[in-house]
Amino acid sequence: MDRATKEFLNYTDKYLKYGERIKLKVNHTFRVVDLCENIAKSINLSDEYIDLARLVGLLHDIGRFEQWKRFKTYKDSDSIDHADLGEEILKNNNYLRKFIEEDKYDDIILKSVKYHNKYKLPNDLSEDEELFCKIIRDADKIDILYLYTIKGIELEIDNEFSEDIFKSLLEMRNISRKKLSNKTDRLAISLGFIFDMNFIDSFKYLKEKDYYNTIIDMYKNKSNNEKLKEQLELVREVINNYIEVRVC
Repeated sequence: MDRATKEFLNYTDKYLKYGERIKLKVNHTFRVVDLCENIAKSINLSDEYIDLARLVGLLHDIGRFEQWKRFKTYKDSDSIDHADLGEEILKNNNYLRKFIEEDKYDDIILKSVKYHNKYKLPNDLSEDEELFCKIIRDADKIDILYLYTIKGIELEIDNEFSEDIFKSLLEMRNISRKKLSNKTDRLAISLGFIFDMNFIDSFKYLKEKDYYNTIIDMYKNKSNNEKLKEQLELVREVINNYIEVRVC
């Protein structure tokens, strides 16, 4: 990890000239590394696999820096899928070897990078590939929720949730970006993260930090839309009940 971290910092250093948003992604990366480590330890993985989880966390967003350089946005729909770009960067000229000498974990690393942001995982992953994909997906989502709460990053809202999106939340389903109908529906994506979490430690962490109640309170206070406020209260109840069940 010392070698990998030095290479990551060397790689990202040339992007720092493109502004503060680059630093935000570097900081996000290292928080995700720690979250991956915590999850891996919570399920009693070996020391080698704990290091592998940390490496996956380090590399998961490596496509973000080139994405910002080219498009000046982190919105994949307006630019490029940053996870696919990350996989491409690591494959190009076998760049992954700069981070880890041996190649026996290449498939795990590359697939974890590629699928960390996808709506759902493919069905053809090996047991270990699926495990590490789930670790990085949990860790990444947790830190995004942190950014929405502790850092106070807000999404623009313009209405109540659309009917289909609201129904998906009440039915405890992850939200697909393809189904969004308005700006407020984007908030549902982060609320729906909870239904795509995989590990008890993730649920315990979210309960302890109280991210979901904080986010819901923030948007209730921000909005004058009474229907949205009612929707948020119903979603709060569903989410809190879901967390309680999963931590037991």
